[in-house]
Amino acid sequence: MIISVPDTLTSDSSGKYIMSIRLWSGGLSFSAHNPSEGQSFFFREVEFNRTRPYIEWLKEDVFFANECLTWTYKRTYVLYVSQQYTLAPESLIPEKQRPKLLSFNFPVPEKRCLANRLEEEKALIVFGINEENYEFCARSLTSPIFTHHITSQLITLKKQSRNGKTNQMFVVLHRRMVDIICFSASELVFVNSFDFEQLNDLLYYILCVWKQTGMNQLNDALFLAGDISLGTRITHFLQAYIQHIGRMEIPAKAYLLGGEILQAPIDLLLLSVCE
Repeated sequence: MIISVPDTLTSDSSGKYIMSIRLWSGGLSFSAHNPSEGQSFFFREVEFNRTRPYIEWLKEDVFFANECLTWTYKRTYVLYVSQQYTLAPESLIPEKQRPKLLSFNFPVPEKRCLANRLEEEKALIVFGINEENYEFCARSLTSPIFTHHITSQLITLKKQSRNGKTNQMFVVLHRRMVDIICFSASELVFVNSFDFEQLNDLLYYILCVWKQTGMNQLNDALFLAGDISLGTRITHFLQAYIQHIGRMEIPAKAYLLGGEILQAPIDLLLLSVCE
């Protein structure tokens, strides 16, 4: 399974590039860009062959077949997509207590516990990652930075929430998963991710959180991101309950990276912009 890369990216030039690998249950995404060159961002996605364990597929079909993944880059990110995360005040959760926090919140926590810092919130995103996936990436990549998929969203949407005078809900649509993030007066009041199979389940989660966080259906705003076709479908239903519905704003810096940035999942797009 060969991943094509631009001719400008070689083993000699890779040190100029920032590379990201996005791991999710349905496959892997590979992207990179040279920050000193505009329009250099490229994005590739590989579907998971479900006839084998994920770690075997990751090793043999992806990494071993693509030498470019293990080149030395200026910076390397591993973006991990999962629902297994929680926020905690940084000052109250020492490192040794983080695995216990995951065990408290999730019945079957992943064995490897990591954390990303949210500077403005003075909080940590504590998340679990599959141990085999973590060990393999840590060995195969040069000094990788592990980050959860919700981290870049919270950092960027916090800034965007300051532009509005109302409470705001951001709904990010993935394949059979949704991230819901709410702000009131630019303060984070809710964040969680949910799996869904049916459209009704997705609508239920959105409207339930809307009610739970005390959003006003006439004054407050809901912004959608991610799967455009799915966003159009649910907008048709949500308009019966919420007056202000729109698309989430893409940071202007993203367009400087190149046209392929718009093909990337929103969390990867925002990671590239935040970086």
